Amino acid sequence: MWESLRGARRRAARFDRHLLTVDTQRAVVSVIVACVVVFVPIFSAWQVARSSAGAAEPLSLPLTTEPAPTEPIFSVRRIARTTAIEARVSNVRSLLADFTKALPPDSCVVVRAETREVSATRASRPLIPASNMKLLVAAAALDVLGADYRFTTSLIGNRVGDTIVGNLWLVGGGDPVLSTRAYPPTQLYPTTSPTFLDSLADELRASGINKITGSVVGDESRYDDERYVPTWGDGIRSIEAGPLGALMVDDGTLLGDPFKPAQPAVGAATAFTRLLRARGITVIAAPRSGVAPTDGVTIGEVISAPLGVLLGDVLANSDNNAAELLLKEIGLVDEGSPTRVAGLQAVASVLVQRGISTDGVVLVDGSGLDANNRLTCSLLVDLLESFGSQSVLAEGLALAGSTGTLREQFTTPPALRRIRAKTGTLRTSKALSGFYEVSDGAITFSLLLNGPGVSNQSAYQPQWKSLMNALGAFSDEPRTQDLLPRP
Repeated sequence: MWESLRGARRRAARFDRHLLTVDTQRAVVSVIVACVVVFVPIFSAWQVARSSAGAAEPLSLPLTTEPAPTEPIFSVRRIARTTAIEARVSNVRSLLADFTKALPPDSCVVVRAETREVSATRASRPLIPASNMKLLVAAAALDVLGADYRFTTSLIGNRVGDTIVGNLWLVGGGDPVLSTRAYPPTQLYPTTSPTFLDSLADELRASGINKITGSVVGDESRYDDERYVPTWGDGIRSIEAGPLGALMVDDGTLLGDPFKPAQPAVGAATAFTRLLRARGITVIAAPRSGVAPTDGVTIGEVISAPLGVLLGDVLANSDNNAAELLLKEIGLVDEGSPTRVAGLQAVASVLVQRGISTDGVVLVDGSGLDANNRLTCSLLVDLLESFGSQSVLAEGLALAGSTGTLREQFTTPPALRRIRAKTGTLRTSKALSGFYEVSDGAITFSLLLNGPGVSNQSAYQPQWKSLMNALGAFSDEPRTQDLLPRP
């Protein structure tokens, strides 16, 4: 035992001489390493001595199923990285401590840097997420459908020469961004990658068709006929979203008409009839809805951009109809049922598969319009981190001062063009979750504010500004390599 102690003292003396030759930051790491070098032999000798005296006690270690670390627990690099991260977030942590004191009682915030928790207040409290629900739908869509998934809208009919004999069937494939060319310019947040129905009309005309003896018939049979989430109020129905269907054009509107058609498929058939007639194609009968014959011949189709691109409309533009249609497609592919409920079941399964806790979670719709939804800040940060700041999901988020619902937010440093996030707004909820870009990665954060008046600018803007100022205090130094001993 005493020989071990003398060896430890010799090592400590060598360390003292080394300490005088290194800078302060590397000295911090060396101190930690030295403590390990000195302590372990002494502790081992002490245990042996106790054992020889009959007083030794078993040292029990908890079993774990986690994978073995890629670096030794007491490696210099691991210690240096931990020390570097803590130093870089120290100012952030301090400012967030003041920020959280001023948060409304019905709110939560979680901030993490390189998976290390910097701040967490009421992290597991279930709160109304508003449009942050769309993050879950986008995540499930990527896992269930894949980033390359596309939607197809088809034409089916009986062609004889230059004529469609009978009806021309416009068959919906659930495309969430099916649009006429005239529609996007009328929107506050125009669709970024629309699928233009005009292209299908152009294709038909270019093929030589000049007459349809029947109707244009819209087929929306791919999904169920639930037009609205049952718990949506009158202030949401047909205004914020719906009526929903597998064949929606221009969000179910008809340009120039003050009211949406009760059946989206009829609206789509009407819009397509107008496009055909504008190209000189005669359509004899009035547009209507129905189900295309199973043995019909496809004479044209238009295909959407990949899902990974369409997520810009779901997330950055916060398109409510797109989120709800995507939810039904997820249900169809994952559960075999093209319904909202099946889609929500698939979303819950994706969370579980990704190892994300669903305690307290309530899922009612895909758009977040329903005030009965409940999520936690911890869940949202876990979900974002499971994809990462360089993922397809992250690319779909709004960019501060540039795109989508953040186009006119955070237009000055430190957040300008450094924040990618999903916003959310209901009368009693204001949400912001996403990534804050730093030199070699990103800080992941989620802030949910609930309560009367929180969606007023005078209420949430100071909170957002304080959060951004705190995140802006993140330091680029020291880097891990700065704290490693020199060779």
